[in-house]
Amino acid sequence: MPNRSGGLKALVLGGVAWNTMVYLDVFPEPEPATIFARGAHETVGSSGAGKALNLRHLGVDVTLWGLVGDDEPGRRLRRVMASHGIELDAVTDPAGTMRHLNLMDASGERISIFVNPGSEDFDVDIESATAEAAAADLVSVTIVNHCRVFLPMLRAMGKPVWIDIHDYDGVDPHHPEFIEAADYLFMSSSAMPGWRGFLESRVAAGATVAVCTHGADGASGLTGGEGWVDVPAIPAPEFVDSNGAGDAFFAGFATAWLADSDLTTAMHRGAEAAAAAIQSIELAPIAPRST
Repeated sequence: MPNRSGGLKALVLGGVAWNTMVYLDVFPEPEPATIFARGAHETVGSSGAGKALNLRHLGVDVTLWGLVGDDEPGRRLRRVMASHGIELDAVTDPAGTMRHLNLMDASGERISIFVNPGSEDFDVDIESATAEAAAADLVSVTIVNHCRVFLPMLRAMGKPVWIDIHDYDGVDPHHPEFIEAADYLFMSSSAMPGWRGFLESRVAAGATVAVCTHGADGASGLTGGEGWVDVPAIPAPEFVDSNGAGDAFFAGFATAWLADSDLTTAMHRGAEAAAAAIQSIELAPIAPRST
């Protein structure tokens, strides 16, 4: 398939939802109450969609493969992706489109309620993404259960795999298969105090790059050749919404790295992209940078 932008081409596998966002000053106590929100809106969500939107914002030609219901949220998802120039390779989920209710407090913390988790076990036809994977410069695999089946296919192709394990705590049994498959591993330090030793172990095991984001405290990256690089977060003139910040960092890093930047430059590009994302009510900056 031809590259529409003439530049990088990415395939993002899995992780697309329709979300209802509710903004609160503080999270409610666990008791019955009447609460007045600061605002609310509905929008596209989930980590795969966030990476697709942020990569597209940076000029990458993106295909997003995912399970989408034959329902109104699914139709809205299709319209949003089309408006950004993202090719949505949607496979019909009989359970309907994944939906989340996200409660956001003033500091950007989130409580995510899965209103419809979609299909946990789904008989995926891996051939549906083989051609796109072969043509892609970057393949990102979202850590949803039905995307596990793509890992052996990508390994057989010799295709480097980019994986974000988010707030992995070091013990969750859902993650190890994804962790071991990752050539480019991203995570948040929020649930793992020992993140530095963990990432060192992954690079020692063969990962090309391992990156940990720390929210307002910046990010740390490691390669076998360059060692550790720590970068501060870039202050944003206005904080709007933290959703998508990690996906934006991933996109900024990836586009720089694949343009042959060194680790320090790629880390700074990630921080710049994250700062832009948190100034937007959407997962990525609202105005596309490239068409």
